[in-house]
Amino acid sequence: MTIRDQYMNELEGLLMKVPEQVRKEWLYDYYIHFQQAHENGQTEEEAARELGDPRLIAGELLLGYRVDQAESNNSFSKLSRAVFATVSLGLFNIIFILGPYLALAAVLLALWAVAVAVGLAGVGIVIESLWNGTFNIAQALTLGLISCSITILLIIGLNALTKAFFKMTLKYLKFNTRIVRGNQK
Repeated sequence: MTIRDQYMNELEGLLMKVPEQVRKEWLYDYYIHFQQAHENGQTEEEAARELGDPRLIAGELLLGYRVDQAESNNSFSKLSRAVFATVSLGLFNIIFILGPYLALAAVLLALWAVAVAVGLAGVGIVIESLWNGTFNIAQALTLGLISCSITILLIIGLNALTKAFFKMTLKYLKFNTRIVRGNQK
């Protein structure tokens, strides 16, 4: 097996998580690089060395793909995949990306849980008052309405906070990617 074949097989294996169409487009660029290197009189070994480590290339390609996916589809799973793709690029990223991401995501999740709990508390006050007569109907409905109003305000605020968290995380991932790529060139 030639050096080019080994290189391309390794790169393709590392990119199996990406849909076939995208993977073929990326791999085509690398096949062209080997072809142009051959036409310019370079050996396959020189062309492979010029391209760099296939694991690093795959990591960068996956990172770009995951960030694009997270931008087009605001979901925690897509954003988390982008974060973990960034983390795979090095130890520095584990400390400066994964830690803050997990901490902020946990705080955000806890705030959403509080909003739901406040809403359920309002419903619980009304039901409990009807069942056991803790408050009269007017008091129970007032407390339930206040609780539900606070829940609505929390949801509005948390929705804006969640969108800001997504935007800031994606911006930071892109910035970090530029830094990593700049350090390698």
